[in-house]
Amino acid sequence: MPLEVLLPVVLLGGLATYLTRYLPMAAAKWLTDGRLPPRLSRFLRALGPAAIAALLALSLAELLPAAHLPGAALAVLAGAGTVIIVHRLTGNPAWATLAGAVAYGLAAVFPGG
Repeated sequence: MPLEVLLPVVLLGGLATYLTRYLPMAAAKWLTDGRLPPRLSRFLRALGPAAIAALLALSLAELLPAAHLPGAALAVLAGAGTVIIVHRLTGNPAWATLAGAVAYGLAAVFPGG
């Protein structure tokens, strides 16, 4: 790929990566300052639970083929249980989602324990 094409792609990719990390932190600051419109504030507060629900839906899709049911059910239960426990302990949907994804992944890779 020529440099005149590669350089803008890399720079735009870096900017997009930076913005996906910066904007949620900026939005959290705006949420605590109360400067956002109420509708946008409710939308942003719903993103954490929505991410957990999306991960659960993707995990449950593994249960559809009957041949995968035993192993997939264990992974889904491990992930969902971890999300519930970590969210109750910390109250933080980001930590709960991360811990649930790790538990799901470990249970899927090591299904027998």
